[in-house]
Amino acid sequence: MQNISVIIDGLELDIDSSSDFPITIDYQLEDSQDFQEKKSSQSIGLTLPATLNNQKILNTFHNPSVNDLTKEAIYTNIRQISMETDGFEIFVGKAIPKKAIKKGGIPILYEMNCFGNNADWIIDLKELTLYDILKHIEFTFNENTIINSWQFDGQNANLPYVFAPVKYGEWMDPDYNNGEGKPKGSDKNYSIKTMRPSLSLYWIFYWGFKSIGYKIKSEFFNTNYFKRLVIPWSFGGFLTSENTKYEIHKFLARTNGEEKWFDYRGSNFVDLDVKDNLDGCYDNNNTLVSGDYTGSNGAINGGGTEMIWKYNPPHYGPLEVMMKMSLYYDYLLQDNNPVESTDMSLDLYWYHKDASTGVITEFIEHIRDDEITTGQKQESGLRNIYRMFTVKPNDEIICKVWLRLFPGKGSNQCRCKLRVDEYTTDYFRIPVGGNISFDAYLSLQKENFLDVVRGTADLFNLSIQTDPVNKEVLIEPTHSYSITNNKNQLLEGYFTDNILNWGEKEDISQESTLELYDDNAREYVFKFKEDSNDGALKVVQDRYKITIGSGKYVFNKRFKAEKKEFENRYFSPTMHYLVDDFQGITGIAPQMICLVPENISNTSSSEAQNTFNPKIAYYKGLVLGAGGWIFNGKTYMNYPYLFSVNYKPGGENDPILSYTDEKIGNNGTFKIGRGLLKRFFWQRLAIMNNGQWLTTNFELNNTDIINWYHRERIALDGELWELLSIKGYSSIKGESTECVLRKWVPITQREDDNTYPSEKSILTDAVKVDQEITSSSTEIDKVFDNQYSRAICLYKDIPR
Repeated sequence: MQNISVIIDGLELDIDSSSDFPITIDYQLEDSQDFQEKKSSQSIGLTLPATLNNQKILNTFHNPSVNDLTKEAIYTNIRQISMETDGFEIFVGKAIPKKAIKKGGIPILYEMNCFGNNADWIIDLKELTLYDILKHIEFTFNENTIINSWQFDGQNANLPYVFAPVKYGEWMDPDYNNGEGKPKGSDKNYSIKTMRPSLSLYWIFYWGFKSIGYKIKSEFFNTNYFKRLVIPWSFGGFLTSENTKYEIHKFLARTNGEEKWFDYRGSNFVDLDVKDNLDGCYDNNNTLVSGDYTGSNGAINGGGTEMIWKYNPPHYGPLEVMMKMSLYYDYLLQDNNPVESTDMSLDLYWYHKDASTGVITEFIEHIRDDEITTGQKQESGLRNIYRMFTVKPNDEIICKVWLRLFPGKGSNQCRCKLRVDEYTTDYFRIPVGGNISFDAYLSLQKENFLDVVRGTADLFNLSIQTDPVNKEVLIEPTHSYSITNNKNQLLEGYFTDNILNWGEKEDISQESTLELYDDNAREYVFKFKEDSNDGALKVVQDRYKITIGSGKYVFNKRFKAEKKEFENRYFSPTMHYLVDDFQGITGIAPQMICLVPENISNTSSSEAQNTFNPKIAYYKGLVLGAGGWIFNGKTYMNYPYLFSVNYKPGGENDPILSYTDEKIGNNGTFKIGRGLLKRFFWQRLAIMNNGQWLTTNFELNNTDIINWYHRERIALDGELWELLSIKGYSSIKGESTECVLRKWVPITQREDDNTYPSEKSILTDAVKVDQEITSSSTEIDKVFDNQYSRAICLYKDIPR
């Protein structure tokens, strides 16, 4: 009998000495019905005797009175398991207790489900977020940091981002003064305050797997193509505080009770009893105190003439804080004696106390100033007063309301009612020269790492398998692929050109089945995830009634007359526009990604304006000839070029991050650029269209099983096959094992002829499929062709 051992968390379990001990292992590369679903190894229904040793290791989980009191509930949770046969570690992964079987009140068996290979890291990483991966990143936000980032090439762990220009839902230069009385803003200068980082996809993968001790094995990931891929900032406000740790410094206070009545003669700072402990109010960090100003002390929760906000710990370096005062007033002036006028004035005093120097700077905001000599006047209203301060740690901002009432002589009346509806920190913003710490960006907690993995797999037809012994995960496009526009320049994918001859391994005493695969819709549509917040995307898609970036492959007639969508599970389409405001610099309008919400007027929140479904883009570097631009008041001839599709001449040889082919170039020089479908999916689709699936048995051994990746093609009966699954391998029974393989076939002209939108449609732009495309179009073209439009909008399409 072979030597078998099963080990959980380093402790060896007792197993049945019978030769029928059921260690059976299944392997599957992917779901044959849905190749988006990646699989791994598993051993379902592993049965163990309930010996005293096993009861101890498994915490007697047959007994409902025994509770798992360990900190992480390790006994009833997912546990590490490995299985060995004659020194071969044939299974490594996770085990989940499932059943305890008793007879006569005595436990006799335990049953567990075990999941190996990819499951070894999928289970551990299911809660990992981009926040966990990126929170260590820190830098000073200034011009040098931005300019230095333009050297990004994905090779340097200390530079996992690039500040390339992207048009967001605001002016490029929001502070530009267009003239007295006119709204601020201009697109002729890209302000440093508009910059946001695009995040390296490579380093997200690297740090994600490294967090649990895994390393990535991938020729594709090492290409310049992949290392320059980035995710443009789409996670809410960047310099502003919404959904960040800076919000701990926020507070909201108001007047306690009704309006406060004042009818004295003279001038004074008034106590409006502003408190932060009332219903609906808050003070996240005990930052607000009040009282008569002493420089540091005051009444907790408020009350008094001074409303004092202090930049308490935790500190995040210099911050801009926008203070907001909503002050309601109602005053009555009545003058029955013309000898002296009756008047009132209302002012708001702001003070900024510098903690390091003690210097106090005063700012005065005049709210009301009124006077009458006879008669009566009554006014009421609500004034919202904002003031921005740049504060350093421990600085204080003091707000005081000054009221002057002068009733003149005689029986005149002069009174005023005041109420603070809101006294608050409207928002915080990191100033130029401030500190950026990704640890503050809580919005990144919503971005799951495994969702990024899934979306990336959907972009590039990735297959993923794991060597759990050496803690290595292999990630490659499933088949040979092209990263240029030349379909003949192919790189090796997950399945290699190495061949294993299994002719002598086949157990011909068992039945084998050759199946013609047809369990799929005839039309297979590849598309990105929808983004309802992307205003430019919506405008273009509504105009042409199309799905931007979508491509389609049509299988032969044996498949169902249906349409199936392959939707990316993370990334959405990326829109671009031509920046005509910069065209005069070199005569070329540079192309820029735009991320703007559908209706800015309905999204006053900075976070709402800058939250989108994530996009994928390629950073080409500083490019001469792509157009000039103005950054922070300086003109540059080299352009930090970020795009999903480079529509400029020559862009067909750049990465095209679109499932459809794209129309590249200018009028008269258009070329077709091959999209993701043709560069990464054609070989898979050719194999699916051919559809020969073989189920047969092989005499496998432990060496075959610990070939964790199964990348080689299998030679059998003069044909080449790809191994899809192994069903029920037993290391001790000496029986053959059922395997499923699919026949490899080369890509032919058929793939080109049945991929849409067709070149005719692309070169014509937005052709309606219910019309004849050209006189030379085939009947298939007329039935299956798609409308096409570039992922590029007009400047007027951008909501403002």
